[in-house]
Amino acid sequence: MTLREQEFRQDDTTARLDGVEAYWRGLARQGLAPPRAAIDPHEIGEALPFMFLLDAVAPGVGRLRIAGREICEIAGGEARGLPLSCLFAASARPRLAGLLKRAFEAHHPCRAPLIATRAARGRRCAELLLLPLLPRAGLPPQILGALSHDLRAGMHRFDFAGPVRIGAPPAQRPALRLVRG
Repeated sequence: MTLREQEFRQDDTTARLDGVEAYWRGLARQGLAPPRAAIDPHEIGEALPFMFLLDAVAPGVGRLRIAGREICEIAGGEARGLPLSCLFAASARPRLAGLLKRAFEAHHPCRAPLIATRAARGRRCAELLLLPLLPRAGLPPQILGALSHDLRAGMHRFDFAGPVRIGAPPAQRPALRLVRG
């Protein structure tokens, strides 16, 4: 089943990211993150406006290479070329840097609940998903990510709203064994 075949409610940030993460894990082979070339935007469907692609530019720092419509909206304009940290409150940036470092270097997927610092105070309204991609020779490491939210249109900055889930890299599928009866 593709993500396009699944029905998402606009305000269901968790379900949206569950689908993206399941798609990413489905593309993983032999315990390695999928390469960027394997990602098909048509398969991402309803989550696409919330998606982004990050390039590593320094330890713990990622620059937006591609940003969906919703990412540009919360950034206040074209987000391509901006650091991901510009979407976060200053107090949240060290924690974000740690997550990015872990995702870029250890290839661990990360997921974190977020709150908006101005609107919807004290209410979890967003979630961040960071999915590492298989590094390509001579190019910076990349992360496929999403910042799914249920906020009204406009600029927003985020802070962390609880514990971060750091997953294991894609599981290596066991080798098949021929059994003769």
